[in-house]
Amino acid sequence: MRWASGWRSWLERTGIRGKIAVLFIGVITLTAVLSNGILYVVFTGIMREQLLEDQQNIMLQSRNNIQNVETSIDQATYYFSTDKTIADILNQPTADDIERYRNLNIMNQQFIKYLDVPLSSVVNAYSALFFVSDTSPVAQTLPTTSLQLLGGLSDSGGNRFFSPQLAAGEEWFKRTVELQGTLNIFYADGDQEHVYVAKQVRNPLIMNSNNEMGVVVIAIDKNEFGRQIENSQLTSGTRLLLADQSNRVLYSNDRSWTGVQITDGGQLAPLLEYADVGGSTDLDYNHTSYIADVYPLKWGWNLVALIPYSDVTERLSIIRYLIAGITGLVIVVGVVLTLIVSNSIARPVIKLANVMKKIKDESNIDVFIEPPEQNEVGVLYRQFNNLMQRINGLVDDVVRSGEREKQAEMKALQAQINPHFIYNTLDSVNWLALSRGEDDIATMVSSLAAILRYSIREPGEKVPLEQEIDHVRNYVSIQQMRYGNNFDVQYDINSQLYRYPVPKFIIQPLIENAIQHGTERHSGQGHIVLRAQIIEGTQIERSYGKAPVIDGIDISDLSQQVSLQHPVTPPISDDASSHTMSCIRLIVEDNGPGGDIVTLNQYLNDQQEVLPSSDGIGIRNVHQRIRLHDNDERYGLHFEYENGVMKSIITLPYEERR
Repeated sequence: MRWASGWRSWLERTGIRGKIAVLFIGVITLTAVLSNGILYVVFTGIMREQLLEDQQNIMLQSRNNIQNVETSIDQATYYFSTDKTIADILNQPTADDIERYRNLNIMNQQFIKYLDVPLSSVVNAYSALFFVSDTSPVAQTLPTTSLQLLGGLSDSGGNRFFSPQLAAGEEWFKRTVELQGTLNIFYADGDQEHVYVAKQVRNPLIMNSNNEMGVVVIAIDKNEFGRQIENSQLTSGTRLLLADQSNRVLYSNDRSWTGVQITDGGQLAPLLEYADVGGSTDLDYNHTSYIADVYPLKWGWNLVALIPYSDVTERLSIIRYLIAGITGLVIVVGVVLTLIVSNSIARPVIKLANVMKKIKDESNIDVFIEPPEQNEVGVLYRQFNNLMQRINGLVDDVVRSGEREKQAEMKALQAQINPHFIYNTLDSVNWLALSRGEDDIATMVSSLAAILRYSIREPGEKVPLEQEIDHVRNYVSIQQMRYGNNFDVQYDINSQLYRYPVPKFIIQPLIENAIQHGTERHSGQGHIVLRAQIIEGTQIERSYGKAPVIDGIDISDLSQQVSLQHPVTPPISDDASSHTMSCIRLIVEDNGPGGDIVTLNQYLNDQQEVLPSSDGIGIRNVHQRIRLHDNDERYGLHFEYENGVMKSIITLPYEERR
């Protein structure tokens, strides 16, 4: 998205102060908005629940008022049915017209009295008729009428007793008889202003099937039911609905709702879910959101209160303004604190960055910045100062190294002339010795020239073993002349190894060591053997900081072979591994008096600083060059002494050449 890429680009361009400010302001703003938004939602929920609770308490009273109408009708019909005078009149026929008129007058007065006492306390406008059962002898003498008469009848005066001859065929009458004493609520055709209540009346004093007295019908103005709930309005916008058993709005404090039908699929359909059990729900009707509270009543009616959400939010207006003010104040304070903190954090970093920008070459790297404080920024400044100090030292070292390199190049150019001069001189000496019959001198000079050529040619680090042995032979030739042939050298070389590459100058130092510390100290004829072997499938244990173990023998623990008074304690290594492979052994043996091999092996592995008998430079040089060249501590030099023979053993990796 374009705005996201633009925002990312701005963040990449802005400095640390801007990024810190954006981060802090964003976090503070988001936290304030979220926390206060959640607080507002919680308050809204609390207010909603409180409104519903208050509304339910009010509606509970309204429900009781409406149900009192049913209770009053039950009481009136009960009192009427237990009146012995009315029961006697209904069951005793008379032929005298005056007597019939007098009896009818008595029944009308008693009927009005019994209905008026309980009903007048709950309703103001009602009318009532009584259809005498056709099993009563009096029914034949009574006039007939239909239900239309009841709507225009006043609550006092006029005849109230009629024969059921016309009414018995109507559906409402049949339904009332079927209900057998239960109220039948219905509407009369053409009369939408009254609610009709009919009930079959029986004489409870007669315990047989002939106790039926008739059917009482009461017409109540529907506004009387509205009067029962008119005080249930909790807020100014609350809409109260009284829906009948057909889910039609019988009464509402808003006339526009009167007659509205609550049907499935309409906007008011959620109300039907609570018609039997009651409860609250949310709904939208005519672009207005309401909280609906439903209370089921008897007769299948429902009392509904619709509270607009605007009434809830209106009550929360003070809280809303308070929360908005707190949010704004938190954001303003957060912005101010963010600017102060971001400046305190970014200022020293920006200062350091500006100093670093000025450093372009070695001419201006002599920089020192005073650390501003004892914290992480101060550590950064001090490390920067240390770094610049080290850089200055390195620059000086580079300059000095360059000067030394130039001097070395000059010396190297000069030294290139010396070998040719030496070769020519040695050739002249060799020719002069041969011309005079000095064969020994000629042999020595020839060997020395070969050694010199071997030293300065073959610039590579490795040479074939054959060349290394030729170099040894030339060296031995010179030493035998020097020591009067008081020692001899034998060569036991595996023919497969003549062309195998090995590091240069690794055998000659061992031969020299065998002569100086071995055969030279021997009272008789000295004997030196040079062996080159291939060891197949050797078990080599890798253990950093100690000598290897070859063929299961720890070569560093040979104290029992030298002296029980000088045991060897190999260092413990946490990183040891075992590997089976082939290797090369170059062994120099001599029959001299031997030496302290424990000290020698410790010296090779940096566990001994110096050797008491010599400087040990040659053997350590051989050992370290092998280690460095193969980059593996399993290979190198070690010493053994066994059966009067001193052994210098070089272990090298062996890979079969194809």
